[in-house]
Amino acid sequence: MRYIAVLLTLAVVMTGCATATPTGLPPVDISGPWSGSWEGYGIFDIKRHDSAEAKFEQQGRTGTGRLWLEGILASESIPVTMRMAGADGVPVLFEVTGNRVVIRDVRDERLMMAEFAVNGDRMVGRMLTTDQPARIVLERVKPRVAAPTPPPAPPAPAVAVAAPPAAEPVRPAPMPARPAPQEFSATDALKPVYFAFDRATIEPSEATVMDGNVRWLQANPNVLVIVEGHCDERGTNAYNLALGERRARAIRDHLLSHGIAATRITVISYGEERPTCRDHNEACWKENRRASFVIKPKE
Repeated sequence: MRYIAVLLTLAVVMTGCATATPTGLPPVDISGPWSGSWEGYGIFDIKRHDSAEAKFEQQGRTGTGRLWLEGILASESIPVTMRMAGADGVPVLFEVTGNRVVIRDVRDERLMMAEFAVNGDRMVGRMLTTDQPARIVLERVKPRVAAPTPPPAPPAPAVAVAAPPAAEPVRPAPMPARPAPQEFSATDALKPVYFAFDRATIEPSEATVMDGNVRWLQANPNVLVIVEGHCDERGTNAYNLALGERRARAIRDHLLSHGIAATRITVISYGEERPTCRDHNEACWKENRRASFVIKPKE
């Protein structure tokens, strides 16, 4: 009996040792740029889906990088520290264990922490520091491969020909100057277009306004127009300048799709610098989230 007890004890000890042995899987390498999308929820539980980017530098099992998420200013699925980071993104630290990656805000993991699972050139993760769920999917951005250079053609046999007379050098035509905004003025014929908070897509409610603006520009082909993008005061200056430009470009693209010549349109962003209303409430902010128009005749 004592012999059997000794054997059972050895078996238990050996089993425990086998269980505690680490797998030793090498960590994946996530160095380089990544691009994809995120989805979560905004204010009033509105479903959100927008683009995401990241760039990482890995040394062994740890590394540093930055994480960008577009359109997050009104998303409760995203930590506040990320919402206020603007166009610069959030600086992060990360740790890799096998195919698992944990990303933390460099200042404090309580501000932002996310967990990803990597499968080849794809990583899927979720935010860990918010009550609302947020899912992030990134794909590795692969470097472009240059097309092979064809071998040089064999030289043609030399043929003696008379040299042509010297010609005047051809000078390229000067580039047209970008129109100066001070040369333009507002008109009641083109109505401002208003946007939802933290969005740069034309709302269905603004379709009638855009239709009227398109008809007026089609009827006045000798007019140049500047589309000005504006934002309310919330968010960083850099973020609002980028958001204002996206709004102006959305209007420009709509005009182009309706036959307005690209040579007639210039876009500019003023961010939050030119509000029409200066109160600090939603009614006032709504007036400032706009794209407006100024015009001048062609010269």
